[in-house]
Amino acid sequence: MLCDYKIIKKESLETSIWSGGTTTQLSIFPENAKYQDRNFVWRLSSATVEEETSEFTNLPNYNRILMILSGKLELNHNDKEIINLNAFDQNEFDGANKTKSYGKVVDFNLMMRKDKCSGKVKAVSIDKKEIIPIIYIIGFYSSDNLTLAVYNYKSNMEITIEEHIKASLNQGDLLLVNFKEQISNLEMVLENLSDEDGKIIITQIFY
Repeated sequence: MLCDYKIIKKESLETSIWSGGTTTQLSIFPENAKYQDRNFVWRLSSATVEEETSEFTNLPNYNRILMILSGKLELNHNDKEIINLNAFDQNEFDGANKTKSYGKVVDFNLMMRKDKCSGKVKAVSIDKKEIIPIIYIIGFYSSDNLTLAVYNYKSNMEITIEEHIKASLNQGDLLLVNFKEQISNLEMVLENLSDEDGKIIITQIFY
């Protein structure tokens, strides 16, 4: 197999407090990096914004992608640019911005070190009991490393990778697929095991 994978269970994740609410780190690279030391290449997290007005942490060495999972949020960058976000809308911005937010939400964050990392985030809906193929045409990416992350925001699912690896991906779990070399495609199949519609967040990280 040209990639390896692991599932990070919700129960193993740590939640900490920030100025506007709480944040749960989903994954960080390198694995021994510390958010507080700002020595990471990329970081995935989910946060709750519990204050009506919050000011984002200044991260001058990073770009950010912020996706709203629930609620509505208004972002104000540098007192100039105003962005209104509903559920599953996203905004990519410079971590050096002076950013304020208005609204109480749950969000999904990708932080990427400038000049070392780039990424894409996409929300995908899965109907109850639905089985969907997820085929990523990776092609000839220019970076040395590629990580594909699948965050199960809602519902309980089973994932099949390349037809022979099956694993449970429950609500709040994160699947990480790390590519060992450039390949033309990767096929994954997701089955929603629940009697309710599901939602996953798929992230591609190039570094």
